[in-house]
Amino acid sequence: MARRLMPDVDIKDDEDLLHLLEGIRTVGIAAHDEVDELAGLIRMKIERYGRRNGLSRMRAKFWGRQVARPLVRAADEFLAVAAYARVCRNRFEGFLVALDDEKPGASDFTVRGRDTGRRAA
Repeated sequence: MARRLMPDVDIKDDEDLLHLLEGIRTVGIAAHDEVDELAGLIRMKIERYGRRNGLSRMRAKFWGRQVARPLVRAADEFLAVAAYARVCRNRFEGFLVALDDEKPGASDFTVRGRDTGRRAA
């Protein structure tokens, strides 16, 4: 069985969910950095290999970019995951504010995110 990037969490209150979303964002950013670095390494290796085997510099660069391009796009998608996690966090905070404004104390979540227990609108 593969090792998980993020361990299972039990979401008991709003802080737990916010920490989970922040963890997803952090994993997305770290994955982007790692995959982007690997794509650059692969591109460089393909360019060198092509030059050593008789390709012109321009053709070697072309093939290096072509081979690495799918990984670069995948790295960009990891950044999108990080951005969506932040959007989810912001919307969840908005949901808590709206719920508290509509019916104070109606949430199943134990609010630990603010000192006063009230959320600022």
